[in-house]
Amino acid sequence: MLSQCANPQCAKPFLRLREGKLFLVETDRVTKPGESAVPPFVRARQTQRCVEHYWLCDECAAEWTLVYDRDRGVALAPLRRPVASVATGASAAHGGAA
Repeated sequence: MLSQCANPQCAKPFLRLREGKLFLVETDRVTKPGESAVPPFVRARQTQRCVEHYWLCDECAAEWTLVYDRDRGVALAPLRRPVASVATGASAAHGGAA
């Protein structure tokens, strides 16, 4: 998955590690067809995981991050921006007049 940006709307090729943001996503191991399912108590001891590598270019990493969901897999999610404090917004709305 490191050949290009993980954002499907962006086709920027992956060229250098120092550009963009690299993600190591730990996902659940998928049972292959014909493999017997492991009972939960055994699965807890084995904790088999799979690590996948993804990359977002600088432009996409400024707006997006990657999240893992068991049902959807790896998906883009918008970065959360800090909310301006209410006190700052209230004083600006009143123009600072008392």
